[in-house]
Amino acid sequence: MDNYIDSLILSKVKSRRWTLLVEIIYEQLKTPKSIEELHQRLKDSGTKWNKAQLQLFLLMNGNIKKTGNLYSTEVNNLNTIILDIVDKVMDGKPMAPIKRVMDNIPNDITVSEEEILKIAEQSGKFKIHTNGAVLMRAKN
Repeated sequence: MDNYIDSLILSKVKSRRWTLLVEIIYEQLKTPKSIEELHQRLKDSGTKWNKAQLQLFLLMNGNIKKTGNLYSTEVNNLNTIILDIVDKVMDGKPMAPIKRVMDNIPNDITVSEEEILKIAEQSGKFKIHTNGAVLMRAKN
């Protein structure tokens, strides 16, 4: 039982670290940067990824675009897309499971449940149920 709990805790910690790393990258790429500049900024913030790992992430992430040798993200567009999907899934209902929202995310968008919950909550239009698995409309 202890091994199961330990692995569950470790899984949550890794998930939070991943979400934090993605947020740092998105924040850095609000303005276009070369791979070298971005890698240096991430190293300065304590990230241990090498340049090849970073480049693979940038190439695989559908929210990051490359123009010439510069990478950038359009996080605000991602937020709009996510909020539109949440609205569609809720379809006038007061709440919806986050799993149903995830099922409606297009395949070319890479986003975690945690990111969706954060985007929805930060919009002010939604709140997270205490169970952490359901989004609810915020009361005006």
